Amino acid sequence: MKKNRHDSQSENSDDIDHTDEILAFVKKYGTRNKDLGVSPVKKKQSTRSVNSRGQPRETLDLHGMRSEEASQRLRFVINRCVETGAKELLIIHGVGYHSVLTGGPVLKDMVKSMLENELCLNVRDYRPAVGKDGGDGATLVYLR
Repeated sequence: MKKNRHDSQSENSDDIDHTDEILAFVKKYGTRNKDLGVSPVKKKQSTRSVNSRGQPRETLDLHGMRSEEASQRLRFVINRCVETGAKELLIIHGVGYHSVLTGGPVLKDMVKSMLENELCLNVRDYRPAVGKDGGDGATLVYLR
């Protein structure tokens, strides 16, 4: 079917009307750049503190990391703790609320598996942290 000049003008006028509608909305409600105020992601560092007995304690926060990155970071921090003589490591992995679709707490299970298998030579014992340190969302590791 052949379009005449009148048909193409009506299509263009629809586009113009739609554009006017969008511009009116933007004028009324404004816009904002969601990325403008976002600061670059900082790499999470482990921190050093002292436990209740005055012994050095490292803290490692794995929130927001994928399993591969978290496992590399955990290996690195455990090795550094062994080198520096830290006897406790608090690993903050989260409870796993956002992992429901994948079958449970991914980071929590990965940390437990690594402590029991791969890192067992450097680990004396581990347990869930007390409430003030993160409860089920954190694991306290006692190193050799």
